[in-house]
Order: sequence, then structure tokens, then C-alpha cells
Amino acid sequence: MKGFLRAGDVLVMDNAANHTGKENGVLDEWLWEEHQITVLLLPARTPEWNPIELLWNCMDQRLKTVDWSQLRGSDKAAHAAALVLTKITHREVESFYEKSGVFDLHGHPQLLDK
Repeated sequence: MKGFLRAGDVLVMDNAANHTGKENGVLDEWLWEEHQITVLLLPARTPEWNPIELLWNCMDQRLKTVDWSQLRGSDKAAHAAALVLTKITHREVESFYEKSGVFDLHGHPQLLDK
């Protein structure tokens, strides 16, 4: 979502190979140098610490309320997901981070004070 992340934000990612391998190996440096966004990589097998899991739950709940009959085109699911995502606010994403406790668990309570 272009423009959704802002300077001072923290992007939490699991240690999946597609996040850390090959050309993504410099992602954290680039995000910091170009946008002042911190990348926090979670330990393996800790989905409960990952705020994205809370986002998926939010999306799942909101997709249940979409009026599918109003959607046009061949890929209604993608259209519905885009509609839902555009309505999730930056404050809601911050609340997912708070609820996951990821900052407390990783010793970064100062990030909550940004």
C-alpha cells in the first residue's frame, strides 16, 4: 500500500525465506536509509507475535460483510480484499502491534512511544 508506511514505523516480518533471502537481504537497510522505517524480524515459529496475523483476522471478519453482488469483474475476491484493505486505518495497524506484544517481547518498548 503505497504511502501507508511512514517514517518512524516498524515493519514486523517473520523469518520466511522470501523476506530474508537473496535480493531481500538488503530490504531492512534500504527501508531505514530511504524511509526511516525499522524492520523487525521475528524468531521462527512465533505467529502469535506477528501483527499480520491480527490483520488477516480483521480482513477475514470484514470480508464476511462485503456485498459480493455489487462486485464486478472476473476476480471478485481480489476486488473485495482491496476494498477491505483500503478501509483499514494506520491506527488499527498500530493496535495490531500493541495487541501482539511484539515490542515488549523483543525488548523494544521505546518503539511504542513514537
